[in-house]
Amino acid sequence: MGFAAAVGLIAAAAYIAGTGMLIRSFIQGVPVSIRRVSLLTLAALFFHGLSTYQVINTPQGLHLGIYAAASLVTLVLAGLILVASIRLPVHNLLVLVLPLAAVSVLAARFLDSSFTPITNATPALVWHIFLSVAAYAILFMATCQAILLGVLERELRSKRTIVLLRLLPPLETMESLLFPLLWVGLAALTLAIATGFVFLEDMFAQHVVHHTALSLASWLVYAILLGGHHVLGWRGTTAVRWSLIAFALLVLAYFGSKFVLEILLDQP
Repeated sequence: MGFAAAVGLIAAAAYIAGTGMLIRSFIQGVPVSIRRVSLLTLAALFFHGLSTYQVINTPQGLHLGIYAAASLVTLVLAGLILVASIRLPVHNLLVLVLPLAAVSVLAARFLDSSFTPITNATPALVWHIFLSVAAYAILFMATCQAILLGVLERELRSKRTIVLLRLLPPLETMESLLFPLLWVGLAALTLAIATGFVFLEDMFAQHVVHHTALSLASWLVYAILLGGHHVLGWRGTTAVRWSLIAFALLVLAYFGSKFVLEILLDQP
């Protein structure tokens, strides 16, 4: 086994170990050691970042195929949650993110697609990629928050799982974290879409029209959700459903189109 493969495996192992600690805390109903999970996640991020850099930065150019892109997004997402957990009660989001990061880093290392590396990456394109990844990561974080919020609301109504009520932050706290994340994510998505129109070639060309249309649809759903929250007071289950619909459109916009082109059709 080569050094490159070992780096990816170490990252995945650290992510899985952190996931195991979090799941055990949920099952046993005891608070998790945030320090230990944070240290494991930090170690995983180091090796994940090294592995992702090796995958993306190739002699042929930037390799941003579906697996590499997923690895990059989960890397940024896990890093954001780790930094945010210093001040905010968001470390429980790692129970959803760490296993996804483990899968993505292994897929990027050991699987390949038909994506052709980008040989002429201009500064404008790099900024567009950076904003797109940031938007995905922030809105992914908000989606994880929405999922846990939905689970907590369901358990409160059923009055079944007292364990979750002890381990998760109060409902009001989770809602207060969700909407700022959505606002920041929508701002990043707006900039990503705008830079795409400004710096990229025809955004409505045949091979990218579905990506553009779904991204705009996702932006619209997020805007309606935030407008509804601000004007009509939307919250709770309504906010969770709209968040999940918007993020599903965003995933289809990028990863859905890449899956069809690179995996099903085997096109660059």
